[in-house]
Amino acid sequence: MKQLLLTLCFLVTVFSTLKAQVDCSNVGFEQGNTSGWQPTYGAVTDQDQKTVYQTEITGTQNNDHYVTSLSDGNDPKIPSIPMVAPGSTHSIRIGNVTQGGQYSRIRTSYLVTADNTLFQYKFAVILQNTSGNGGAANHEPYQKPGFNIQIYDNNGNELPCSSYDIQLEGNNTVDGFQSSGDIQYRNWTTGAIDLRNYVGKSISIAVTTHGCTRMRHFGYAYFDAECLKSEIKTVSSCPDENGYLTLQAPVGFGKYKWNNGETTQNIKVKASLGDKFSVQLVPLGSLDESCALQLDYTIELKKSVAEISKVICEGEEVALGDTILKTSGTYVRNISKSTVCDSTVTLHLTVNSVPRFTQTIGICEGEELAVGDSVYTTSGTYVNNIPLPTGCDSIVTTHLEVYGLNLSVTPQVSITEGDSVQLHAIAEPTGEYKYNWQMSQTLSCSTCADTWAHPSASTTYTVIASDPGSICIKQGKVSVMVKPCGISAPEIFSPNQDNSNEIFYVFGNSCVVQIKEMVIYNRWGQVIFHKQNFQASNPSFGWDGYYKGLPSLAGAYPYKVKAELKNGGIQDYNGVVTLIR
Repeated sequence: MKQLLLTLCFLVTVFSTLKAQVDCSNVGFEQGNTSGWQPTYGAVTDQDQKTVYQTEITGTQNNDHYVTSLSDGNDPKIPSIPMVAPGSTHSIRIGNVTQGGQYSRIRTSYLVTADNTLFQYKFAVILQNTSGNGGAANHEPYQKPGFNIQIYDNNGNELPCSSYDIQLEGNNTVDGFQSSGDIQYRNWTTGAIDLRNYVGKSISIAVTTHGCTRMRHFGYAYFDAECLKSEIKTVSSCPDENGYLTLQAPVGFGKYKWNNGETTQNIKVKASLGDKFSVQLVPLGSLDESCALQLDYTIELKKSVAEISKVICEGEEVALGDTILKTSGTYVRNISKSTVCDSTVTLHLTVNSVPRFTQTIGICEGEELAVGDSVYTTSGTYVNNIPLPTGCDSIVTTHLEVYGLNLSVTPQVSITEGDSVQLHAIAEPTGEYKYNWQMSQTLSCSTCADTWAHPSASTTYTVIASDPGSICIKQGKVSVMVKPCGISAPEIFSPNQDNSNEIFYVFGNSCVVQIKEMVIYNRWGQVIFHKQNFQASNPSFGWDGYYKGLPSLAGAYPYKVKAELKNGGIQDYNGVVTLIR
C-alpha cells in the first residue's frame, strides 16, 4: 500500500466544504452530470519514496472527469470493460487516458439517514505498467500508476472496512487484476459499507486515480455508487395461506449466508412470532470478505389497516368477512389472517335509493351520444332518469360539449423535378391542433400545419389533424405531381398580326439553365432560323415566321433544340411546328 501525504487536518478541511447529497439523488451520476460531486485535479510526483499529491485544484481538465452513458459502449483499451457499471445508465471515468504526471479525484459528502444506511459502490481500474526489465524500468512501485477509494466520518477518521488502495508493483500482476500487454486492469467490482452506526452524521468519500510520477504512463478508473437501506424486507406484509413469508436481502451482493443455511438473496420461511433470521452479505467481487456485513430480521405481529367506502342501491347487500350488510353506516371488522398478522377493515357503507351521476363528455361535430334511450348531437346539459334492473332509479346528468373541426388542403399541386413546394393544412375554427403528416421522410416538418415537400417522384401526402384531446380527428390528402425536367414547345403558331400566338419559342421549367441552340429548317433542309445561348420561355428569342425579311409559307417546319440543365446535363429535342397564315 502506498503512503499518501494527506494529513487528517487537510481531509477535515476539504470535506467540511462539500455540499452533502442529503437524498443521494445523484450519487451514481444518474442525472448525467457531476452534480453533488466535486471534481479536482493536480500534479503527482514522489518524494522520500512516497507518492505525493501536489496542490489540488477544483475543476477538471483534459476530459479527466467524463460522465459516461450506455451509448459510449466499452473501454477502447480493454474492450471487456463496459464504460457504465452493470445495472446503471451513467457512471464516471476518472483520470487521464494518455499520460501520467497528474492525478484526478472526485469528492462528495453524504448525510446518512435511516433510509440510506447502505453505501454500495462499483469501480473498474485500468493502469499502465512500465515496460522493460520485468516492468521495473527505473520506476519504483511508489512511482507507478495507482487508484484508491477512501471513506471518512465528519471528523476525518477513516471508516473500518471502507477503503481500497492499489499501486502497481514490478513485474507481478496485482492481486485481483488481469494483464493485457503493458496494462493491468480490474473489471467492475462491487464494494459496500454498512452505515447504521452513522445515522444523522455525514460521511465523506474521495476517489482518486493517478498516472506514474514520471509523466508517461497513464492510470484511470470508472466509478459508480448508490444508496440503499440496510434492511431485510418481506415480499408481503402477511404470510401466505400456508403460513410462509418470503424474506429479501438487498440486491447486488456476491454471497448470501442466512442463519438457516440458505445462500440465496430471497428465502421462504415458516412464520412464527419471535423467530429471528439473519444474513451475512459479501459484496460482489469482494475486496475483503472479512468485512461482510450482517442484517437481522425478527418476525413480529403486524397489523394492516384498510378503509373502504362503498355505495350500494337499496335492496342490494355487501359482505364484510362473514357479515352481510344492507344499511348505511360505518363498520369495523378485525380479521385474523394468521398468528402473526391481523387486518382491520373499516367499511363506510351508503345505501342510496336514488343514485345520482354527473358526467362531462365531449364529442366531435357529426357524432352522437346515447344516454339511456336518448340520443344527443348538440352541446348542452341533459338530465335523464334511468331505471336499473335492481329496481333502483338513477339520475344521470350529462354535460355535453360538441367540438367542430374542419380540415382543408389543396388536393393537388405540381412541381418540376428537383423543386420544393409548401403544403398547407388549414383547420377551423381557429385553435390549437395537432398535425401528423405521413411520408414524412421528404417533408421539412411532420408535425407542422405548414411544411415543405421535396419529393423525387409524384407522391400523395396524408395529414391528420386533431384537437388537443383527440376528440375530433380529420384527414386530408395532397398529391404532389413531379414533372420531369426539360422543355416543351407549341405544335402550331400563326404569325398573322392578330397578336395571338405570333412567335414560336420553347418553354423551359425551373431546372433549365438556358437553350444552348435552336435550329429551324424548311422542307428542303435549309436552315432558316438559328440562335444560341438564350433563355427559355422568352418570346424575344423565338421565330417570328420570317426568313430573310419575307414571310415564310404555311406548312410544317422541323426543328432541333439543345437545352442545358442545372445538373450539368444536355438534353436534345426534335420536333415539327406547323405555321399557319
